[in-house]
Amino acid sequence: MADLSKQPSVAELDVNENAADNSDDGPNVENKEGIASVHSPAAEIPGGDGRGESSNLSESDNESSKEPWIDQQEILYQEQKEKRKKLLQQQLLDKSKVRSSYYTCSKKENIVLQYIENFNRQYMQLFPGRKDLFLCPVNEFDVKKFVCTSIRPTQLAFKELYDYRSCTKFVADYLTYEPLDPPHELPSKLPSPTYTLKIQCGNCFDYSVLLVSLLRGFGYDAYVVSGYATREITILDETKTDSESVGIPPPPSAAAAADPMVLSTPNFGDSITVTAGNTPGTASADSKLSKYKVKPARLLRSQFVISQEEKARTAAAKESEIRRAALEKEKALLIEDDDELKGLRIHAWVLVLPGKREIAEAFFIEPSTGRIYSTDNENYLGVESVFSSANYWVNMQVCYDGLKGIEFDLGDNSKWEFVLLDNTQPGSVGKKSGDKNQENASDDDDEQEEENLEILDLPPSWVDKLSITKEQFESKCPSGVKTTLYKNARVETFADYHRMDGMVSRYTFFADEAKEFYGEIRETFNNRKDKLRERIRIPYTGEVHEFFYPGRHHGLKEHIMVEGNTTEIHFFPSTRSDGLVKRIEQQDKVNRLRNEPNLSLIAEIEVSICDMRIFTPNSDLPAHEDAAKVTYFVKDEKIKVVYHLEDGRIIPSYREFKKPNADQKASNLEMPVSFEVNPYIKTPKKQHLFAQLCNLMRSEQACVQAIKNSDREVSEILQARFAEEKDISLNISVYDTIRNNTVLKIANEEENENHKNDEEESKTTDLDYLSPFLINYIVEQKPNQQNLGRAESIAVKEACLKSLKERLIEKANIIQGRLEEVTAEYQRRQLAYSRNADSMTVEETDEYVKFCNDSLFKIQILEKRLAKHKESAPERYIELDAKLKGDARLNV
Repeated sequence: MADLSKQPSVAELDVNENAADNSDDGPNVENKEGIASVHSPAAEIPGGDGRGESSNLSESDNESSKEPWIDQQEILYQEQKEKRKKLLQQQLLDKSKVRSSYYTCSKKENIVLQYIENFNRQYMQLFPGRKDLFLCPVNEFDVKKFVCTSIRPTQLAFKELYDYRSCTKFVADYLTYEPLDPPHELPSKLPSPTYTLKIQCGNCFDYSVLLVSLLRGFGYDAYVVSGYATREITILDETKTDSESVGIPPPPSAAAAADPMVLSTPNFGDSITVTAGNTPGTASADSKLSKYKVKPARLLRSQFVISQEEKARTAAAKESEIRRAALEKEKALLIEDDDELKGLRIHAWVLVLPGKREIAEAFFIEPSTGRIYSTDNENYLGVESVFSSANYWVNMQVCYDGLKGIEFDLGDNSKWEFVLLDNTQPGSVGKKSGDKNQENASDDDDEQEEENLEILDLPPSWVDKLSITKEQFESKCPSGVKTTLYKNARVETFADYHRMDGMVSRYTFFADEAKEFYGEIRETFNNRKDKLRERIRIPYTGEVHEFFYPGRHHGLKEHIMVEGNTTEIHFFPSTRSDGLVKRIEQQDKVNRLRNEPNLSLIAEIEVSICDMRIFTPNSDLPAHEDAAKVTYFVKDEKIKVVYHLEDGRIIPSYREFKKPNADQKASNLEMPVSFEVNPYIKTPKKQHLFAQLCNLMRSEQACVQAIKNSDREVSEILQARFAEEKDISLNISVYDTIRNNTVLKIANEEENENHKNDEEESKTTDLDYLSPFLINYIVEQKPNQQNLGRAESIAVKEACLKSLKERLIEKANIIQGRLEEVTAEYQRRQLAYSRNADSMTVEETDEYVKFCNDSLFKIQILEKRLAKHKESAPERYIELDAKLKGDARLNV
């Protein structure tokens, strides 16, 4: 063994016995069943009262502490949980259900234990100031086992775990973390990874051994690292970590609070614009009295200057954010310096070396969180040893400033001391029998072979092959729920189908008054029949924003409510015939925006006093004839048309019509109020104006009908959402073999019963087609007579053919009668329409068109049925005649 006396370690610092007290360890933030053990004032989201949010925050609300019965229920729940855990431990410790290798040691294992004990004795003599090595702890049956044999490389039958990121995430979510107690001492027990996988809890060493077993099974060169880490890592304290730094996107409302924007509606020419300071119905008295207003002067600003100012603001914001992060880091370091056990807190994590599975460089994996760190990360302060299923290596390097400068080349014997001589290189395996046979073939290598036979190799793992069921894999976390508390958020993860509402994750972002952010709740759903994908709630304002997958009725995409009232509805325009994109409701105003290139209508605005329609320019018409905006004044009975701007003009032309009475003719039409930008344009005649007015009046009726249909559609959407939330149902995939077993069994049983019923019915209904015609002759037939006579057979045949002919003629008459009836009704309605076409309303016209379409469809179907019947009738007659001739009962 090499001289190790000149290699100091981080653990050479004197350990104060009084520092073993756990009072300085800080709170344990690893939650059990969603109960947070760290309460922060920022965790209280204002505005949650009275808006239905208390049910989602009941696990951490301070109101729960005021109710004694809630505390009693929680205590009872924890007691029941501990009882279930103890019962499971008793079942797992039953020796009759495991291999003998779990509670006994083979001869080879005893030899290895003696060798390891000798190695440890020499190590303690050379390094009396270093910590003990984690070599031979006892397993769950209190039997000493070498840590390398506790690792069982296994490849589970789930393709989702093939990548190290998803595999690490699974282990972090599937287990419940338990900190070491005391934190500065190695654990005395290391259970098997099969035990850890079934009990679903463990310390950092249990996590690491299980993760390394899975990673090595999937082909990664992974190792368990035994060393020292910061307090936040060892106790899994995430309360000082910002959620955005771990990959959780910030809430949109927080970004909006950081960069507030003016709330305004889209600019539709002269349409009403709603801003934060001026809303419809709250205008000043002067604006109501004055009919004419001077438009404010247009503010001319350089776009380049605006872009430069925006860049300057962005740079200043980034700089302030960097300064704030630096200050927070300094504060964290000051808090860390207050830790009396800094540098002494023992921890275990995973090291992945390059060379396999296209890994380019070494990195650390924190098994308790599933995050990836570099090998010189500041959270890890020192390394004592690393081990895998191949060998055990002791660190010979000095950890002065954390792990900076530490090399993880395990093949360098000057920096890493191996324990077993069999596999001294990382990633190597023992010699195969084929290699030994080649050595035996050479007489010159006999001596070397004898020396190799004396080398002690590692015995096989005493652990069974790891396995979990598909149901356990889909549970993702203990009892289907796992909660993590961060500095500014709380993350809750749920297994699929664990909750009745299909929720799989919930992010609760805490309020931050300094940023004018008052909290947000973001919920994600899966397998919902109503296609609900995500829901964002802002308790402070009472806003609820729902997102849906494609495939819903009406093409619903988003639904926004404030205080229970719908304000916006977004649609998938590709799934709608009208190309509707969204509908915006603002007090006495409703906007409907469209995004359909084939339609000239792009918006409909409904106000309490008028309706408005906005159109895109039409290149086939001149600007003074191409309407840009049409406003229907319902109370004043006026229609105003504003045209598109002409080239080189700054003011559009417009024309305002006064709707005539029902009996007023074109000659008595009141001239419209108009303004033409181009004075050389010829004034249209009264006939043309009257025709334009008629078109506008029909368009007004269509607009009113579209508004009614839109209101009806919104009412249907709201009723459907209310019914869906009242009775939530989830979809079960046809590939889900776990939950579809019972469904398939029931379906198979019902199918078998249906088949039996069909067979019985077919037997009962399988009657003789000649029985109605033979009954008279069978009664008169003599007992010894087997067949009918010729005359009787001819009579039966003619009667049977006559019956078929009558039925065929009757069916043809029925089809012909129905055809004549539908044709007569169609001709009657067509004649009535030709007489009253001018006086019919839009609703009556639509009804007539619908009737014509239905009638023509029926006529077409009946004609085809009649033609097909005429073609098949002779064939059926000939077929029956041939069947009768071949019947053995008839003598024809």
